[in-house]
Amino acid sequence: MKSPSNLCKICGFKASGNHYQCLSCLRCKTFFRRAVLQHQSTNCENPDQCKQPVVKRLCRGCRYKKCLDMGMSIKSLQPKRDIIGVRAAEKPRTSINYNSELVEFIVGLTRTDERIRRKKFNLIRLKQEAQKLSATVCGVQYRTYDKVGGKDLMLMAKADVAIVTQIESITMMEWANTLVEFQGLPLSERMVLLKRFSVHHLLIEHGYYTARSGLRDIWLISNGSYMPKTVNEMPDEVKKGIPQERMWRQEKLYTRMTNRCIDEVASPFGKLKLMPQELITLKIIMLFNFGNHFHSDKSDFTISETSRIRLNKLKDKVIKSMFEYYKCINYKNYEERFGNLILTISGIFSASSTLLETYQIMRLFDLAVFDHISEQLLFNAVNLNPNYI
Repeated sequence: MKSPSNLCKICGFKASGNHYQCLSCLRCKTFFRRAVLQHQSTNCENPDQCKQPVVKRLCRGCRYKKCLDMGMSIKSLQPKRDIIGVRAAEKPRTSINYNSELVEFIVGLTRTDERIRRKKFNLIRLKQEAQKLSATVCGVQYRTYDKVGGKDLMLMAKADVAIVTQIESITMMEWANTLVEFQGLPLSERMVLLKRFSVHHLLIEHGYYTARSGLRDIWLISNGSYMPKTVNEMPDEVKKGIPQERMWRQEKLYTRMTNRCIDEVASPFGKLKLMPQELITLKIIMLFNFGNHFHSDKSDFTISETSRIRLNKLKDKVIKSMFEYYKCINYKNYEERFGNLILTISGIFSASSTLLETYQIMRLFDLAVFDHISEQLLFNAVNLNPNYI
């Protein structure tokens, strides 16, 4: 019988020795080295699963965080001793000219975005814990998980759409208000931009979340629930537990939206392996996409010329900062990559009309009960309290 002193502190398997000042196995040693050299984030990629008491397999972010918590030291890493480290260490030897101020600018925007995203996932987790507690008190069984692509996921329920949309809308407004240029706009113009961006925000966040999961042919939303591309391709044991009514809705109502979201958003994001800095650049470009309408037409959906000039300057600065970041990390052919990033915008626009149409049907037939904020932002149905923005 193995004693605890012979076990890896990270995964619990047999340890091979002390690596980077922590008793660990070769697998965790290799993972930690690669995580450091590849600048792995400690953000959780699947908060619904990783927060469970018994987790056989943590996501990369949580595994890296556990390595650090258990005492693995980044300072103990010697990059020159492995080929990956040599490549990483050799890059600074070449003279790379970049604007450090612009790099810091895009990095700062990224940190703010990631902080708010962590807060979003925490809100979703608390909501789910409250639902589980309510089910326990009422003596009702909480929803069961399906095994999809080796991960435990829940089939998307009607309430999931409304709950996640509400939290996404709130965090979207919180994020937008971190931008000084947005705060300086008149209230009416802020409302115009938020209404236009809200559906795109949903697609970007859920598309990024789906792409990061590595799963194919499913569409994930931020609480970890999913919609399959086609019901027929689902495992038989999963299909048996799905009510006929839900199967019918998936085929007749959700399939077109799911296919469009996967093909136009999640798949392109997955192929690009979107960087966090590219994600924030894309979000700012789309938030301040105000079209060709001018204030002279006296429409409620216009942005003044003064505001346009200010916002265009911000967009230009963000794009320049993204280019400087590419130079900073010595990314090859970054012009082509940025072009591919911009091409994803057309897919987001294409999928947005289908998603909004499906959500509108769900709303009209009481399949999902949206909150006050979501009603105003997505459907322009009620007047939004100015204090929210």
